[in-house]
Order: sequence, then structure tokens, then C-alpha cells
Amino acid sequence: MTCRRGAFVDSWFPFAERPTVPAPVRHIVYVQTMVRLRTGALRALVMLTTTSPRMIEAIPDGLGVTVSRESSLRMGMRNAFTIDVHRLALLPPEPAWFPDIGAERFIIAHADAHLRETIARRYEDMRLRYPNPAVVVGPGM
Repeated sequence: MTCRRGAFVDSWFPFAERPTVPAPVRHIVYVQTMVRLRTGALRALVMLTTTSPRMIEAIPDGLGVTVSRESSLRMGMRNAFTIDVHRLALLPPEPAWFPDIGAERFIIAHADAHLRETIARRYEDMRLRYPNPAVVVGPGM
């Protein structure tokens, strides 16, 4: 299995303090889209998810998408969580960044059409309302 839009997968989402280095702990991310660079290389544009009240409080107003426990359970996940639309990483779809890539269990869950639409709308709103709101980490190009 590979990264694809609308999937929730485990990643080594980098910490802001070391933005080009895989984090030492796994984080579930939402795959917003796949990007083909001018070089031909493929990258996954992913958004951080969190269940941490402290991290949720730090999300700028209007830039989080809350997923209820009921919705989470319907997708096959366990807990309510928030998708931080402004915490992005541009990561190569490789084991160094996605520990389970290629494994059958790689995709943890899929966002339904309504959730994908909500996330896409919030992402576009962010791009229109704020000049430079996103915190993008990862090796990027």
C-alpha cells in the first residue's frame, strides 16, 4: 500500500525543532494530497493529528478539524482527535518517514467524503485568510 489522499497513516512527523529529521515517535497523519515535484520525485503533503489537549489549544483559531469519537470509531480508529490543518509536512513516501509503508496495515483509516471536504475547505480558508499560516516541516524538495 502507498500514501493516498484521504488516508490516515502512521508517520515519523518531524518536530519543529528538527524539521528535516524524522521524529523519534510515531504520529498519525492525514494525507492531504500527493505532490509531484519538478524533479519528478513524489511527496506526501500530510497534516498532523493530535489527541493532546495542550496541542489542540495551540492550534490557531479556525485551523483545526475535530473528529468526534463516534466518527473515529466508524473509520476504525479509537479516539476523538483533531487535525491541525496548519501543521504540514512534505514527506517522501519512504520507510524513513512512514514506518509501515508497504505493509497491509499501513493505512489506518480513510476519511469519508464529508470529512475530506471539510478538511479541504478548512485548508483553502487558511490559505485565503492568512498570509503565511502554515508550519511546513520535512525534507521537502
